[in-house]
Amino acid sequence: MIFKLILGLWLVCLASFPAWAEPVDEARKPVDKLNETLIQAMKGADKLGYQGRYKLIGPVVRDTFEFEAVSQIALGSHWKKLEKAQKTAFMEKLIDLSVATYAAQFNGYGGESFVFDSSQDLKNGKLLLRYNFTAPKEKPIKFEYIVGELNGQWQIINIIVDGISDLALKKAQYTSVIDREGFDSLLNKLSQKITDYSHNNAAPAKPGKPG
Repeated sequence: MIFKLILGLWLVCLASFPAWAEPVDEARKPVDKLNETLIQAMKGADKLGYQGRYKLIGPVVRDTFEFEAVSQIALGSHWKKLEKAQKTAFMEKLIDLSVATYAAQFNGYGGESFVFDSSQDLKNGKLLLRYNFTAPKEKPIKFEYIVGELNGQWQIINIIVDGISDLALKKAQYTSVIDREGFDSLLNKLSQKITDYSHNNAAPAKPGKPG
């Protein structure tokens, strides 16, 4: 009798495990896709050059982030005051800046990798996914991704690196610029940042050199 009871409990736990694991597995897909692409860009950094890395990373960034949600949070109360064309312009600029930042910063490979650590349920059905960015003889860097599900697809909303929220920084900077100088000035500053990344990484790719 006791054996049957234990067996029954074990089967119940076993049957329920996939239902618990599946949301996390699905939620990880955009994060893993982004991280794998970044490592690919790092491995081929010299051969690809900045423009090559930009082209490689661009479609993945568009696919894995929920940029409308990111934009709303980044602009705070200013978002509702914008016209539709302004919202679209800001989102496109934010996408370009995100891709440019990745292409500029992930520009070499020294054995780095992203390793999944754990997950945590958040409010409103969102999840926090923890990863470690590891490199030989270096202290791991903690990457935390907040992801949400929209129309059946999980996407990234925010990234927290060693406790520093990228979205919180953006909101502080962007809303301050709008308050002081206006929305058009913010777009101009983002455009200049993108241009700076391109100019500062304008060295041509080195053909034939393995990544």
